[in-house]
Amino acid sequence: MRPIWPALFTLTVLLALGALQLVPASAQQASVPRVLLVEVSGHISTSTAEWLEDVLLRRSLGYSAVLITLDTFGGLADATLRIMEAITASPVPVIVYVYPPGGQALSAGTYILMSADLAAMAPYTIIGSAQPVVGGVPTEEPKLVNFLVEKMRTVARLHGRNETQAARFVTHNDNLGPEEALRRGVIEVVADNVEDLLQKAHGRTVKRLGGETTLNLRGAVVERAHADLRVAILDVLSDPLVSTLLLSLGFLILVVGLSHPGLGAELTGAVLILLGLVGQGFNVNWVGLGLIVLGSVLILYEFYTGGTMVALAFGIAMMVIGSILIIRAPPGNVLIAPQWLEEAMLGIAAAGIFAGSVAGFIIYKALRATKRRPVPMVPVTTGRAVEDIPKGSEGYAVIGGEYRRVIAVKDVKQGQRLRVVGKQDNLFLVEPLEQQQ
Repeated sequence: MRPIWPALFTLTVLLALGALQLVPASAQQASVPRVLLVEVSGHISTSTAEWLEDVLLRRSLGYSAVLITLDTFGGLADATLRIMEAITASPVPVIVYVYPPGGQALSAGTYILMSADLAAMAPYTIIGSAQPVVGGVPTEEPKLVNFLVEKMRTVARLHGRNETQAARFVTHNDNLGPEEALRRGVIEVVADNVEDLLQKAHGRTVKRLGGETTLNLRGAVVERAHADLRVAILDVLSDPLVSTLLLSLGFLILVVGLSHPGLGAELTGAVLILLGLVGQGFNVNWVGLGLIVLGSVLILYEFYTGGTMVALAFGIAMMVIGSILIIRAPPGNVLIAPQWLEEAMLGIAAAGIFAGSVAGFIIYKALRATKRRPVPMVPVTTGRAVEDIPKGSEGYAVIGGEYRRVIAVKDVKQGQRLRVVGKQDNLFLVEPLEQQQ
């Protein structure tokens, strides 16, 4: 009997070699930090808040940090407060970087910067001018100003920054460049670019709501976060010019619809008003739900009454837009993977495009059919006069088994057989047959 120890020894060596090959690979993969990059520029709006909440609270898991580059003159107060809360509640550290060089993070941007776990600025950037504005005019209403001052003090205290200077951004509209902001203790880093920022941020200890955290960003892989279809739609609707235009047109069309019922202007005005309210900070869930309800009513109306399919096409479009608006912000907390939501949104868009294309094709064919002149199934060449028809006058004759109005080219007698020689204004031109029976 042969000993089994050589086989066991060989098997042990092979397993050890395999483990040596697997462990370094997994260890290397785990040791490479990943940073999720989010670029924010322009007006701080509802779409900005929706996007950052999605990134910070759902997409950030598995990353070492989230890096937000910021270049803005300001925006909506409620959207700014939502972003600040999302930064505070983020499961991973959040770095806010005023970038590119020469950019700014004024007003709402300063509040967002002060909420960051690590605040940074690029050369020649500026922050400040955080006094609240109501109706386009800076306000000193104590109730609002005191709240914002304490909000700035609170976030500055949380992250170990200069509380006095943070409050002065609101009360005195101070404006600071990167060097002065660093000297006064409201930011931690001045960096030329993203790579320089990550190198300077590595090893720093930041103060967060859950305690202190040391950043491990050496050799980090930067992955850019891209906005989805829903954010793109919200971004267009949240533009101040677009939202104001939608509201104005919506109210005007609604007034016209109420004064002239039956034209469908009431529904069009209501839809424009709903879309305009999104840009003014109205709850996206309610707007999406309203569009879905209106779209369903239009589709049911088309099924029960029939028509040119216009109501069906508009109903489908409204249901698609409403579903896209509401699917990324379902009421309450849900445990659904972001990838599934993105796939569901694409599926809804694809189904809506297909249904809309079919409805549009049917409408196109229906409109063409209404403009097409009727063509007889069998060419008609002869007939019989029903009455006497003088030359050049109109009268009735039986043509192709139907009573038709005709124009006589020559005098026609009642009962005389006729020959069709042409058409004029959809009327047959007739004359008597040369040979009578």
